[in-house]
Parts: sequence; C-alpha cells; structure tokens
Amino acid sequence: MNQIEKDIKEKKFHNIYLLYGEEDYLKSKYANMLIEAVVDNKDSMNYSFFEEKNTDAGAVIENAVTLPFFADKRIIHMKNSGYFKSPCEEFNNYLGEICESTIFLFVEDVIDKRSKAYKAVNKSESVIELNKPSEHDIKAWIGGKLKTEHKSMQREAYQEFIIRTDTSMENMDMEFEKLISYIGDRDTITLDDVKEVTTKQLQSKVFDMINGIAEKNPKKVLNMYHDLLAQKEPPVKILRIIENNFRRSLKIKDLKANGYSDDTIAKEAKIPKFAIPKELNVTKNFSSARINELLNEACDIEKDIKTGKIKDQLAVEMLMMKYAKE
Repeated sequence: MNQIEKDIKEKKFHNIYLLYGEEDYLKSKYANMLIEAVVDNKDSMNYSFFEEKNTDAGAVIENAVTLPFFADKRIIHMKNSGYFKSPCEEFNNYLGEICESTIFLFVEDVIDKRSKAYKAVNKSESVIELNKPSEHDIKAWIGGKLKTEHKSMQREAYQEFIIRTDTSMENMDMEFEKLISYIGDRDTITLDDVKEVTTKQLQSKVFDMINGIAEKNPKKVLNMYHDLLAQKEPPVKILRIIENNFRRSLKIKDLKANGYSDDTIAKEAKIPKFAIPKELNVTKNFSSARINELLNEACDIEKDIKTGKIKDQLAVEMLMMKYAKE
C-alpha cells in the first residue's frame, strides 16, 4: 500500500500493478486511487475496463498498444481476469513488450503464485496482497474516520460495533456512515446507538445462538434459530458457522490452557483481543472432548444432509437442542 501511495505522490508508475487478496474494500480503494492518479475520470478515452474472466487476450493487447489520447499514460483496468490463475500464453508472451505509456491494473480475487504471469510481475514492487488488516490497523482506521467527522465513540460502543460488523471493511464503512448520519450533531457514538443502527451479520447472530447453547438455554437457541430461518438463512450455512465457531473457541481454550498471552491468542485465532473472554465463555460448560464430539457429529450431519438421508432444518435443530439441553 505504501508503494502505491509513493508512486502516486511521485507520479512514477509501474507498467503493471497486481492487487489481490480477500479484502475487497482495500482492493477497490487503491485501484481507484491509481486510476484517478493516471486519468481524469473513468469516462476518459485513456481508461479501459475488462471484467470477464479469461478476457480475450488479443482484445486486451490491441487496447494496450494504442497510444494515449492527449495524455502521457493510459490505464487498463482488469478485474478477475484469470490470467494469474489459468495460463494465458498470448498475454504471458506480451508481458515483456508493454508500452511505456500503458499501465495495467489487475484486481484479482484468486491467483496462483506458481503461474508464469505472477512470477514475471512479482519481480517488481507492484504486487500487493490486500487482506483483512490487523486489530491495531482497524482501530486506527476507524479512529481516523472518527477524527475526520469530529466524533468519538465509547469503548463499549466500539467493541459492539466490531462484533456486529467485522466481516469486511466494506461492511464496516457502510455501517459507520449509518451511525454518523444517525447521531447527527451529537459528538459521541454510544453503545445504544450501535445497537439501534448497525445490522448484525450472520456470523454475529449465530455466535449469539452459540452462547445460548453454552448457557444451556434451549428456548433461546430455538427462538434465534427460527428467526434465522425466517430470514431465509440456509440451515447448512448456519451449521458450518456453528462448526467454525466451536472449532475457534476450542483452539482459544487450548491456547489459554497452555499459557499463551492474549496477544498471541488473538493473532492465532484472528479475533480482536477484547473478544477472547466471550470465546472462552462458550467453552466453560463444555470439556474439550465434548466440543470435539459436537464437531464430529456436525460433520456427520452435513454429510447426511448432502446425501439426502436427513432434512437439513430438522437435523441442525436437533444437534443444537441436544447440546443446549445436556
């Protein structure tokens, strides 16, 4: 990211940029920064956009050899081209012949680092992996947004905000804007504001349901499960989140038992440090062996659902009721 910002500041651009990784918000942000630095707007004759996978390389190359129109550079924006996953020899052969006036900007979800194209581009400093930032970076990012708006956020409000929105930076950004609009002229975002305005993501809703299982509260679990079904959430998807959450909580429990610090646990489990007590709360009424039984049973249920042996909605409900009652 620093490399892109440096290139933009100095107006010295590489011929190819490859942005990849799981964080769409950052890929979009830095792609747009580059585009805006090279051309006045996306309607410019010096901007081309290709989105389809495995776009015809001939059409791309034909576009690339066209000189910019009354400008120094033209930029070709490629989204999920597939060139860095599946071999495209025509494009690979062209890599060494790119015009000085042409900039390729690739934004990819999936790449293969063994591919010829990746190895060729990776020799420069313009290959950037953009994944979910660390807890520290997220906090700094939100802090910067609050500063820009001349607002503050209560600690409890921030923690609840992260729990509810921590699926992607794009979702966080959208929910933050909703909060800012909601509080209006007030200076501080409160816990009540977050609960009132922000939308809980499926992960967060299922985690609340898992807490119900841990608390041995079958009525609470059943009500929340039926609410999710009413929202058209697939039972198998809910089951997988239950599995992933229990597996993560078990890992945290084992790390804690082996004396690891909260900083290390947060890094290994990929969760904010303040969420560790909530994760441990899930495991307090279960032995590690019992959690492993649940995980094995959940795996078997998913197989039986896929093979049509059992109905998905009932099977997931029975699993949750079994462990919420015992």
